[in-house]
Amino acid sequence: MDKNITLRFRKNGTFRILMISDLQETVNYDPRALRGLEAMISKTRPDLVVFGGDNADGRHLKTEAELSRYLEIFSRPMEEKKIPWMHVFGNHDYDIDVPAKKQMKMYAACPHCLSKTSPAGVPGVSNYVVPVLSSKSDLPAYAIFAFDTMYKLNSPKAGVPVEDILLEGNEPWTRKWDTLTFDQIAWYRRESKKLEKAAGGVVRAMAVMHVPPYEFQRVIDNPEKCRLEGFADQKLQCSMFNSGVFSAMLERGDVEIIAAGHLHRDNFAGEYAGILCTLDGCAGFSVKNFDERRGGRLFVINEKGGRKTEFISAAALLEEKE
Repeated sequence: MDKNITLRFRKNGTFRILMISDLQETVNYDPRALRGLEAMISKTRPDLVVFGGDNADGRHLKTEAELSRYLEIFSRPMEEKKIPWMHVFGNHDYDIDVPAKKQMKMYAACPHCLSKTSPAGVPGVSNYVVPVLSSKSDLPAYAIFAFDTMYKLNSPKAGVPVEDILLEGNEPWTRKWDTLTFDQIAWYRRESKKLEKAAGGVVRAMAVMHVPPYEFQRVIDNPEKCRLEGFADQKLQCSMFNSGVFSAMLERGDVEIIAAGHLHRDNFAGEYAGILCTLDGCAGFSVKNFDERRGGRLFVINEKGGRKTEFISAAALLEEKE
């Protein structure tokens, strides 16, 4: 669906992004999840809302009719305020008994949803890029790359069973989850270079994915040097394989933020190799977590350079309203 929606830096040179991950509710949702989303949007006044995967709990929400009703409910806070929004898929979105491409069409049917199906030949369904134009011209000044980390790891080599890959080792924070592929990274490089050509220089960017990349563990292991803020007491649970996407982003020199979710209790921000690595705890209230860690994350991007982030506690905002 073609939509006449343009993202642009504000006249004051800022762009505000609210990241929400692991909402993970169903049509029988905890009402605090919806009220929390509404409260976070009111508090942060975002120019864009990004959902970081596990947007619905596909273990219990199964049918197309249920997903349609669910999207109607949880898109309402953005749609009523005409706020653009986008999403990536997480592993529990793949648990829904609706093909991911069909799910994407249902998301994209929402008037202010910017999500798009991956280009042909790129693994996964939610790989796409959304540009943010300059406050002073129609040139791209920033970009949000969406990456689909897909579902559980399959054997990448014929004849090698997956159980021979999921081995125990000295890195207990690796798990059964899939990894980004060479073709996804090649797609990112192509799109990054297209943006650079259009803008006449490297375009700063943010990358959003559900399962965090391997290098997030460096932030956890080096909290002082990486200036870690927040909670990092749950095992990371990234893929057994290092995809190489972090190295590719360093090489391109454009991505300055990687925002991920997946873990429900961890909620932190830290900087490694010049990239701000952030991990959202769950925003929903039906899954296990400590209430004070439920919420989202605000990013304020400055067009002239620099970025800030802060955790937005949904539970605290709901308490203020009581």
